[in-house]
Amino acid sequence: MDRKFRSKSIAFKLTIAFVVSLVLQSVLLVSFMVAGGVMEQAEANQYRIFAEKVKGRRNNLENQMKNVWTNFSHHTDTISRYFDSPNGLEYQGQPDRMLEALAPEVLDALYDTKTTGVFLILPDEGETDGSLAALYFRNNNPDRNSSQNENLYMLIGPWNVAEKMKISTTANWNFRLEVNEENRDFFQKPWSAAVENGRSKWLGYWSPPFQVNEGDEDVITYSVPLFGQDGRVLAVFGVEISVSYLYRFLPASELQTGDSYGYVIGYRSQQDKKETAVTYGALQRQLAGQDRKFEMELKDKENSIYTLLNTDRTGRKINTCVNRMGMYYHNTPFEGDEWYLIGLMEEPVLLQFPRRIGQILEYSLVLSMAAGLIIAVFTSQWFARHAKLIELSELPVGAFEISGRSSKVLMTSQIPRLLRLTKEQEHLFSRDKDEFIRFLKSLASHRDGGPGVIKMDTAEGTRWIKITCKTAVHPIRCVVEDVTDEILETKALKVERDRDGLTGVGNRLAYEHMLQHKNSHPEEIPGSGFLMCDLNDLKGVNDRFGHDKGDEYIRRSADIIREAFPGAPLFRIGGDEFVVQLDGLGQEQVTRGILAMERAVKAYSDGNVFAAGIAAGYAFFDPGKDVSLGSTLARADTYMYRKKHKMKH
Repeated sequence: MDRKFRSKSIAFKLTIAFVVSLVLQSVLLVSFMVAGGVMEQAEANQYRIFAEKVKGRRNNLENQMKNVWTNFSHHTDTISRYFDSPNGLEYQGQPDRMLEALAPEVLDALYDTKTTGVFLILPDEGETDGSLAALYFRNNNPDRNSSQNENLYMLIGPWNVAEKMKISTTANWNFRLEVNEENRDFFQKPWSAAVENGRSKWLGYWSPPFQVNEGDEDVITYSVPLFGQDGRVLAVFGVEISVSYLYRFLPASELQTGDSYGYVIGYRSQQDKKETAVTYGALQRQLAGQDRKFEMELKDKENSIYTLLNTDRTGRKINTCVNRMGMYYHNTPFEGDEWYLIGLMEEPVLLQFPRRIGQILEYSLVLSMAAGLIIAVFTSQWFARHAKLIELSELPVGAFEISGRSSKVLMTSQIPRLLRLTKEQEHLFSRDKDEFIRFLKSLASHRDGGPGVIKMDTAEGTRWIKITCKTAVHPIRCVVEDVTDEILETKALKVERDRDGLTGVGNRLAYEHMLQHKNSHPEEIPGSGFLMCDLNDLKGVNDRFGHDKGDEYIRRSADIIREAFPGAPLFRIGGDEFVVQLDGLGQEQVTRGILAMERAVKAYSDGNVFAAGIAAGYAFFDPGKDVSLGSTLARADTYMYRKKHKMKH
């Protein structure tokens, strides 16, 4: 009996000792991770990821608005010249005749910009009813062109224009633009700026959402004044993007799946301090309410994260990320009008990962204490089950501490896995902090993705680990976390930002980044070379066979150039213009590439309904001829145009 009692007593004492030790370790681990800022860092990471997504989407939308939808300068030049032509001078004082003559050019601009509408408005010529002579076309489906014009209708304009061009009208059609308080700005502001400032290319105006005709859909417009040769203001020309079409470029599911608020475009007028939220969808309108304003409180200044205050309409706590859009240059008439892209996420969704970490830490502490009571009753078999539970609760976050008084390094169990330590390294580093510090310094040469981020190549693939030190003096406490998913997502957004959507090659933004990099690194300029390529008669193909055929022409040409110069960076810098970066290639390689390109174009042309052709010219940087890369590009461009001239003759 004594031996049995003594056995039970020893087992009980061992169990109590184990439970106490386990509880103390759990408390210390949780305290250490909390004190090390794991929760704060996890929240900061979520804010940063949220901000990166909104910034990437803002860059894409800005590129669409500033480089695609507003790329109509060749049309405005043609229209301006027509006013000063003999026919244009003959039609002065006859706005209907003038609009009828210019209607085909206006319609071409609608197709080229792929917008939902285009307009040309003439000034008041003695009318007293407040209306203006105007031509306003709309396209129900900008992503699909049709030679029959079945997607088009005329919102405003002379009836004979619609009849002549076989374009339908709607019940909301007007012969002239009826100017009212709501729709006045999209014509009046660029016109007044032109009268006040004279001829300038910086007078384009983005309007906040409004309705052109009462009861119409909400639209945003970009309008510019047109000038004659003598500097007089002739008319206002512009494009329209419907709010519903605009939101096709702002996928709500990108931020949150299910009941997603997605994105909102904010607008603030400097003149009258008016704030507007451009909303589309029931959830967004429910948030903004009738006044269409958002009230926000700053939460994270570094990432521009705010808390939405007027959520009493929905009862949900929502965070926003606000990114200002660069719609105007400085020192221009409308620079005070500010546009923003605002991403919205429910706070429980945004912070679900940090809160999950907190819950796991809390549960670990509570379970450890509960385990002590259970182990006091049950046998040692419980210890194995508990150890398995602890194993299952591991997280991809670790921490270590380097003390100034001891040679040992304290580290959590995740550190060896995150830093890919061998068993020998783990034992060595835990006893010798100097060796551990030398190991950490050796990782500095592999940094990628920002401060504290280390790139590690393993048998399973490339991983990115972030080391954040919370204290700079002894004891040094650092948190180590796996940020591979965030880095890959950021890289994917960057690739999407720099890629031309039609051809998959680098876009003009990527091309400008390349030139900026070279100009900021003069040592890389020698050996630089460029091949300028221009597609022959792309406009003719679009006019005769439709833009779908023209897009096929562009895509096939990009493939031909890419196959002729494999591995060389290729950029599409305009509708029919491409640039190949020839760095590292010799004259002979370039010549062979051009010959291969010409053969491929001929084969494509022989099997097609139109005569395809690519004019090409190249130049390498020559210190004796070029003062900058701009001179090299100009020479390549000149050679290309000489080739284009020969091909035409």
